[in-house]
Amino acid sequence: MLARTASADPVLAGAVRLSWDALSPLPPSDVLALAVSDDAIGDAAVRLAPRASSRLACHFSGALSSALLSPLVTSGSRTASLHPVRPFTGASHEDWEGAFVAIEGDEEACREGADLLRAVGARPHRLGDAQKPLYHAAATLAAGGVAAVLSVAVRAWEEAGIPERVAREVLSGLSVRAAQAVGERPFADAFTGAVARRDSGTVRTHTESLAGNRRALDLYAWLAEEVLRRTEGRGREEEIRAILAEHRTAD
Repeated sequence: MLARTASADPVLAGAVRLSWDALSPLPPSDVLALAVSDDAIGDAAVRLAPRASSRLACHFSGALSSALLSPLVTSGSRTASLHPVRPFTGASHEDWEGAFVAIEGDEEACREGADLLRAVGARPHRLGDAQKPLYHAAATLAAGGVAAVLSVAVRAWEEAGIPERVAREVLSGLSVRAAQAVGERPFADAFTGAVARRDSGTVRTHTESLAGNRRALDLYAWLAEEVLRRTEGRGREEEIRAILAEHRTAD
């Protein structure tokens, strides 16, 4: 495994740090895994091509194609990208059990990669290289986007006089329960809150309270519109939209 840092995986604890110039040819392997940053994948493949041969070569980028590994094809490697939809921090308890993994690459590499993933309990799903950027952008919204929304919400609670530590604990727990509901039932049944209930008076109160924070107000309105779209037909949609528009256009 070629990793961005020795701490990228507990298995690499105590691993020797080498420069490219000091790296001798590697013995043939079944799997060559490039766990490096997205920007480093292409360069790493070029530098490894004369030094390594494997049956399967893969990287773990969610957005980038396995085509970046094409220099390794000359040494006999089949190439694929394997992207787990799961954050990895290097903690010893982390594994691939139950993880959804997007897999892309040549046919044989994808077959071998899928077999490998099933062996560690993961759930492989085949994607084409053209679908990867949109897939990864959406995954980023679901992970980093949720964390960013929580950051905005925590700031608002702090303005309301609630300590950050308390706000993070309570609101993250609320977010987890909301996300669990989405996993268990359709969006229309999972959404809660004033917009989903069409409580126009409460929506107006919300927008007025956020009037001094334009970014938070814009975010509230954007998310509210998504709730309206997913719950279309309950009535009062245009009334809610009018309230949102009124405060978003106010100076």
